Amino acid sequence: MIDGFYRAFEDKHRGSRALIKERQRVYLPLIQPLVALYPDAAALDLGCGRGEWLELLVETGFKAHGIDLDDGMLAECRARGLSVQMQDALTSLQSLPANSQAVVSGFHFAEHIPFEVLQQVVQEALRVLKPAGLLILETPNPENVVVGTANFYLDPSHNRPLPPLLMAFLPEYYGFERVKVLRLQEPVQLDQVRRVSIHDVLGGVSPDYAIVAQKQAPPETLQLVSQAFAQEYGVTLAMLSGRYEQDKDNEFRTLNQALQTLDASFNQNLQHEIKTLDHELNVLVQRVDSNLDRRIALLEQNLQRVQEHLQRVQEHLQRIESRRVISLIKRAIKKIVRPVGRKLKAFLENNHELHATLVRVARPLGLYGLLNWALNRAVPVPVVTPEIVAAQAQAEATANEQALAQQPAAVRDVFEALDASIKKTEKP
Repeated sequence: MIDGFYRAFEDKHRGSRALIKERQRVYLPLIQPLVALYPDAAALDLGCGRGEWLELLVETGFKAHGIDLDDGMLAECRARGLSVQMQDALTSLQSLPANSQAVVSGFHFAEHIPFEVLQQVVQEALRVLKPAGLLILETPNPENVVVGTANFYLDPSHNRPLPPLLMAFLPEYYGFERVKVLRLQEPVQLDQVRRVSIHDVLGGVSPDYAIVAQKQAPPETLQLVSQAFAQEYGVTLAMLSGRYEQDKDNEFRTLNQALQTLDASFNQNLQHEIKTLDHELNVLVQRVDSNLDRRIALLEQNLQRVQEHLQRVQEHLQRIESRRVISLIKRAIKKIVRPVGRKLKAFLENNHELHATLVRVARPLGLYGLLNWALNRAVPVPVVTPEIVAAQAQAEATANEQALAQQPAAVRDVFEALDASIKKTEKP
């Protein structure tokens, strides 16, 4: 790239030289045994960039040489006294003799070249490495979801993400003795957090990783770096997702326990409330029953008063009815007595014996006053012919008989006595 763009890009997004150099010290336990094995051992760094790794190689005791295609990067390396030149990786490897290098490395180099070229680089690295020599290739880790889906594409010179399984298989396929995957640069605070968040799962996996492939060598030689190969490095997606799930399980378990406790407390309080409500309801029912009993008793009292009042009304009506009957009887008697009085008046004027008999009969019966009133109120009998008198007498006799049949026995006795007296006076 021109105008120093890539140098400025790395300064901003890759990190400072001091930070990168500190991070690369993780490889020292792997390469230091090779310095003891091969004094003045040569090392080649592909895409050496600003030269952080070259400095560490030199400080460790290697005769380090770097190649790159960026003039600005190479200028900085030369300013630091490092051995560098502008050359592409494959050409540089092909120019080296077999079994000449103790270390071949490339930091954030593999993702910049086509995969076919990477395959040739791996094969050439196997050729030029000494027995037990190491091939180190570091690249962004697409297991980190944020890196694999976003940050990887910040660098416009990147081709495609390279998964760890693919990169580990590549040197294995071409004949390296053993391959180790080192996951790197995960956040330090991730080990200190108590709970893993979903953000940690997405972005907390080691953002970089390296494959370290070792060339065949006698077992005792390979043993020199076995301890470093046995060590586990970095954080995988499985580890973080497992912690996340475990944290969630713990949270759910804690929440479930809290819910069970709350449920038990709720049930206990609910039972207490139910008992309290049941007691209050019973008290209320008792009050209602008591009030209802009082109201029923009051209604019964009022009903009894109404019944008593109705009884009095009935008695009053009976009295009224009895008075009405008496009145009817009196009117009936008047209707009977008046004609009798007229007839008596006609007979009594000439028959003193009949008058005496009538008075004698009426006094015991309490009818004397009525008889006297009837005789005094009687209208004088007009003079009529014998035929008229006979007809009237027959009609009155019939009416009297009908009236007497409807009257009490005492009244009938009176009139029967009167009739007997009348008949006696009529005999020749």
